[in-house]
Amino acid sequence: MQHEPFINSDGATLTKNPTAHPDAITSGSAWDRVLSWLSFLALASYLLFYVLVPDAYAFGPSLMLILALLTYRWKKLRAGIDRESLALLGVLWMFFLSQALTLLVHGEDLSEFDLSTRYVAASLVMVFVLRYGMSAGWFFALAALGAVMAGGYGLYQAEFQGVMRVTAFDNPIHYGNGAMALGLLAFSGLVWAEKQPCRRIWQAYLCLGTVAGIYASLVSGTRSGWVAFPVVTVIGLYAFWRPLIQRKILFALTVAVVAVGFMAASQVDLVERRTAVAVSEFVDYYEDGRNSTSVGLRLDMWKAGIGAFKQNPLIGSGPTGTDQVVDELIAGGEIHPAVRDFRHLHNQYVEVMARYGIVGLVTYLLLLLVSLRLFMKKTRSDVPQVQALALGGSFFVTLHAIVNLTQSMLERNIGVTMFVFMVVFVWAILKREEAKSRRSVLTREDCSRANS
Repeated sequence: MQHEPFINSDGATLTKNPTAHPDAITSGSAWDRVLSWLSFLALASYLLFYVLVPDAYAFGPSLMLILALLTYRWKKLRAGIDRESLALLGVLWMFFLSQALTLLVHGEDLSEFDLSTRYVAASLVMVFVLRYGMSAGWFFALAALGAVMAGGYGLYQAEFQGVMRVTAFDNPIHYGNGAMALGLLAFSGLVWAEKQPCRRIWQAYLCLGTVAGIYASLVSGTRSGWVAFPVVTVIGLYAFWRPLIQRKILFALTVAVVAVGFMAASQVDLVERRTAVAVSEFVDYYEDGRNSTSVGLRLDMWKAGIGAFKQNPLIGSGPTGTDQVVDELIAGGEIHPAVRDFRHLHNQYVEVMARYGIVGLVTYLLLLLVSLRLFMKKTRSDVPQVQALALGGSFFVTLHAIVNLTQSMLERNIGVTMFVFMVVFVWAILKREEAKSRRSVLTREDCSRANS
């Protein structure tokens, strides 16, 4: 992994010091070097302990937000932000405003605004990481290590402790889907690894991270991540078709597929059992009215969410109004009383419709579609590290979009933090790599003109 110079989002670069941190500023102030190191440590902690350590997922973003707010001139941080980054910042603010304004209209308690402010925080952190981040190599190395740690934890719990559904500090869903996200990010790093001096070592390491992340998802018994996997595979094939034809990474992909297949086969009983249960519970709900099962309760929650949406389609019923609809349906015997015990409706799309109406749904879809469009566009980049990061970002947004068909990940602090900050981290590092490549090309052209 090569040490990198400090590079701003506009492509400006400073003197390289091979003994310094990979993104340290060597010709700037000592404080700039401190900020660079702190940013690196914050990002590293986020990736390494993403699914295993309580509150670690929030430590890195919180540290960078504090640094951005208290220690730096925003005019300097904003310099060089391009239109694509502004588009991502724009949808983050749109989603925040759609929630904040509807909460104000509904007269909700101030505590309800907490989740919405995370999107503003993410936009500020993104601007900070555009200036102080890490290289693609470090990102993939840490994401893969985080996946290996999650997989190792799952292996210990499942094989040595005999746990039926592995979980970490929160619940199996966050553990399983978070580990799969890290595994997919490691897999996307294969594009970057193909151009590295020790590519076979890197490919083996990243494949290990891929296998570990998917294995953790399997032993968590989290079905939503399994549903997303075929769609993610299609995106991977779309982005990989050129190198596949050229056989540049065929070896690494083959190793990954065989390894993942082996690990999946070892868990086929769990996967088959969980899938069969879901189908059976779905049939029982519509044929026998049995709504006390996992699937039955979800369907009842969705019924309540649609009911809350119908009361005020434009801006929804708000959190309090949605809870009132749930209570009314329970009192009328239309849904199971246990629905009241859940903190959200287990479908992010239904959730935003119920709470924030069409306004909320449109802005949520824009957040997904704009970020996915930005990442997919960059998968056609000629710069391997940019293409790899773009592929990872595409994987991550797609996984989130599909998982949220049966989860409301953005209705809890952990879900918001694990989603929105990963998006802005990947994007900011991608833009830094893009600027670095552009600067390198300009430098070579200048040297060529000087020698001619």
